[in-house]
Amino acid sequence: MHTKDITQFVSSYLQSNGWILFERPCAALAYKRYKSAVGPKEAQVYFSGKDDGYNRLLSGQYYSQGRNILEPGGQLIPINCNAHELYELVMKFTENLELTIADSYAVRLLRHS
Repeated sequence: MHTKDITQFVSSYLQSNGWILFERPCAALAYKRYKSAVGPKEAQVYFSGKDDGYNRLLSGQYYSQGRNILEPGGQLIPINCNAHELYELVMKFTENLELTIADSYAVRLLRHS
């Protein structure tokens, strides 16, 4: 699949799951705000159109306790994947991202207050 097609699919999937697309092209595709004990916090999703000859990278950013807790959760997207594989990879990435954020310190504190 072409980078443009993957970017469009990922953007549509994120938007259908409550993410807000950035209006102007920028490094991040979309963002979503989460309630936490320290106030609203923002997560961002990035898609690297550059590949290593084999994969592209879908990644996230959400800071908790001074670090990006989504950093280890990036998802490689093979450059030769089909639409079904892409859907599965994006769904897995999004589910892991949501679980990681829900388990972050400030979000857990809010749930228990």
